[in-house]
Amino acid sequence: FTPNGDGINDILMVRGNGISTLQSFRIYNRWGEVMFERTNVTVNDKQYGWDGTMNGAKLPPDVYVYTVEANCENGELLKLKGDVTIIR
Repeated sequence: FTPNGDGINDILMVRGNGISTLQSFRIYNRWGEVMFERTNVTVNDKQYGWDGTMNGAKLPPDVYVYTVEANCENGELLKLKGDVTIIR
């Protein structure tokens, strides 16, 4: 994603249907350090997304790992993981 303030692809967030609660959304750097974390929030809401910063400082262009644990409306726990690249 491209968190450069132009309003396009500036926020990385969890989106979807059939999800009641976002149990956790975490971003890690290549050394496994947590760069961002949200727990027990709703999906489809930009205010709970990641803007490519840590403690107010812009993180460098790199590949970051994300994990998601979401409670589905049918009671199942959905677990996802992958990677995302910051492009500046």
